[in-house]
Amino acid sequence: MTIQFKPKLIPTIATLIVLPILTSLGFWQLDRAELKQQQLDKYIARAGQVPISLKMLAKPASIQPADVLYRRFEVIGQYDDKHNFLIDNRVHQSQVGFYVITPFKIENSNAVILVNRGWIKGKRYRADLPEFPTTVKKIRIKGVGYVPSKNFFSVDNVKITGEKFPLVIQNIDFEAIGKLLNTELYPFVLRLDPKEKTGFVRDWKVVTSSPEKSQSYAAQWFTMALVVLLIYISSSFRIKREKTA
Repeated sequence: MTIQFKPKLIPTIATLIVLPILTSLGFWQLDRAELKQQQLDKYIARAGQVPISLKMLAKPASIQPADVLYRRFEVIGQYDDKHNFLIDNRVHQSQVGFYVITPFKIENSNAVILVNRGWIKGKRYRADLPEFPTTVKKIRIKGVGYVPSKNFFSVDNVKITGEKFPLVIQNIDFEAIGKLLNTELYPFVLRLDPKEKTGFVRDWKVVTSSPEKSQSYAAQWFTMALVVLLIYISSSFRIKREKTA
């Protein structure tokens, strides 16, 4: 009796297709885990820094996202209460609502920064928009710089026009909003500090899930790849019995 390795055609083709997919998914999750860890490290490093004035930055057109992401800022000026935006389909504790985005006119400057003042709950009917207070007094506010992901906040097939405000939008298109307001916008959002009194629910997340969770997913994909490989190998062995005289 001898054992021979004789794989069949269809299982071989299936394994050659499935195995690379499973391993690539595993490495993709590892890459996500590394990216999330880098984001957390940058946030922690900048969270303890003293807030700087927006006026210390370069002109809006010259700003690079990496220079402002998670950096703490303070700014003096006024909210533009006439042009509020509501980002639709934002979920907090299983409730659907909006992020309130209000332009903030910077004192002694022509530039404007969009301020995410936090989450508010939507009403029963979508056409019935929630009401929220906005002060028009000159104030000083603090917040953290945030650059919306281009992969998440897609601007494809989106048109922002001067309809009745507050204007419900699905994403943040800095160029379109800048044209609508006829002003120069900073190319990032200021997430209002939770201690500020002019905002709403501000449970800001640096990452949607932890790096450890992505590493766990990666381990699952690699385990599935190993199982597929073991099944293929074990099913490819054949026992050949020798004929006796």
